[in-house]
Amino acid sequence: MFIEKWKDTAFGSDYGGDFQQFLENLSTDQLTLSEIYTHCDLKKYFDQPDLLLQRLDQNVYLQNSEFTQSVHYEDAVIALTAIVAECEMNGYADLSLAYGAKKVTFEISSLELLTLKHALSNIYDQPDRFVLFSMLDPEGRQETLSDLREIIDQLDHSISRKKEVK
Repeated sequence: MFIEKWKDTAFGSDYGGDFQQFLENLSTDQLTLSEIYTHCDLKKYFDQPDLLLQRLDQNVYLQNSEFTQSVHYEDAVIALTAIVAECEMNGYADLSLAYGAKKVTFEISSLELLTLKHALSNIYDQPDRFVLFSMLDPEGRQETLSDLREIIDQLDHSISRKKEVK
């Protein structure tokens, strides 16, 4: 299971942990991107990537009835793609192995996988545009980029596998 290996990259920051907790609180039988999109504004960045050029700390607002909550775009994307990649590999992601408390499953199409892969690839290809990378020392940066590469590769594999099934 890669989720345990990726846990610091995906959920080790406060924002990554907040997004993980947000997803666990949404968790029903199977998470979907549609369900996530109804509870946060992440989709607007996927639909309009130019919005990422407007601010360095692109905040994704999470629906929370108790207080206003937001996370950095890159932390949300990394956490989400790590969970999706793990679910695609194993059928579920056991978040108790990665600072969480639940096992989650995900239902996702090949087009949605491609959307997530493009978002993560953008972060991987241009890390200096994102706040997360300004907080990392050179070793942490290299480790994070290595984990992102593994997640991208796994998403590629999942996309290919879904195409073969059709």
